[in-house]
Amino acid sequence: MAQEKEFYSKLCVAESFKFIVDETNEEDVNLSENNKFSCNLTTILARDKEVVAVNLKLLPNKCKVYIAKNGAWSKEDYEYVNKIKEILINVSKDAPMTLEKTCGREDMENLYITVMKYCCNKFIYRLDKLKKDVTGNEKNIYIKTFLDFAKSQIKGDIFKINLAISKVCCEYYRKTAKKDFTFPKKFLRHIKKVGSYYGSLMNITNCVRREKYKTSFSCIDMHLLDPITVNQVISPWSDIVKPFIHDSKEYENFMKMCLEDLMIKFRLKRIYGNVDAQLNNEKSILIYLHPELNVLVNILSQDKESKFIAVSKRSCYLCDSYIRFVQNKGHKITVSGSCKKLYHGWKLPDTFKKEFMSNTIFTLDNIIKREIEHHTDIIAKSDSEAESVDNDVESCFEITERILAIEF
Repeated sequence: MAQEKEFYSKLCVAESFKFIVDETNEEDVNLSENNKFSCNLTTILARDKEVVAVNLKLLPNKCKVYIAKNGAWSKEDYEYVNKIKEILINVSKDAPMTLEKTCGREDMENLYITVMKYCCNKFIYRLDKLKKDVTGNEKNIYIKTFLDFAKSQIKGDIFKINLAISKVCCEYYRKTAKKDFTFPKKFLRHIKKVGSYYGSLMNITNCVRREKYKTSFSCIDMHLLDPITVNQVISPWSDIVKPFIHDSKEYENFMKMCLEDLMIKFRLKRIYGNVDAQLNNEKSILIYLHPELNVLVNILSQDKESKFIAVSKRSCYLCDSYIRFVQNKGHKITVSGSCKKLYHGWKLPDTFKKEFMSNTIFTLDNIIKREIEHHTDIIAKSDSEAESVDNDVESCFEITERILAIEF
């Protein structure tokens, strides 16, 4: 228990200094058809700010799907997932079919409408980002080519029909945008995300219509995993930081600097609440097992085959670290992508807990130590510059006084 408290306390302090540990690689990864299907499911299952993780396993006579998210499953969620399952089973039973015939089915058309309605808030949020890219920048070449392409496909307001603009973005990204390295990365990312809904629906349709997957998708087992959350007591921020700064005055200067730095103060408030009252007190925080790790611990011991976990958002720094740790234990686990962000609400899985925790405390110590040294260097330089300025001012006064004495 003491080591767990130390781990979570140091995670909170490390995040307060360094939310993003390193740069993220956003390059596209080549995935197998099965793994792409899992990624497509995460797209149509995640809404608002939810994060969803999916593992799909094709067996000779059925398909097993494990799904987790960073929140509780509502009645609407269960109804939505069951509707997807029912439609995919019905389509697979009639396979093989042409893509055109499959898309024209009443149940598939109903699925597209249901998906866009369920994901509406998140889709609109992403679409608004694309609108901001376009508005006022119509003369830019990359915006003009996109608008010309969109207007050739959609009559009237190109942003009016959600599925239509998603289709345009999907095709434009695949045929033009991803091949042009002169396009701004942010614009490409927004195009890709808006197009991901239509692309995911088409890829799912293309799979379930084929003879190859008929037997597997005709029987689908969906396992919706309950979220795992607990309340964790963490040590005061000051108790973790002080051992890294031995001089009390230096600590006071460092704490003052942290509270004057807007980004650090924002993170401190997010983690500890009222910073004036909480930095010197213990606090209880809610932590939860991230969706990809929830899926992982449920499938880890099933067999020794390679396992892929698709995630609707890139895995955080600690999830990525844990998966690498599991890989080093001989398990063939991969995820759809990772970032380098620290989240204080991250929960340790019970599997390999002690060993991973011991290794990671050392890593967190290094992050804290490095960031404290970096910021104390800034303080030292600022003090040195201030002293230099004061000395220069005093010198100016002395020279002025001597000149005035000579003149008078």
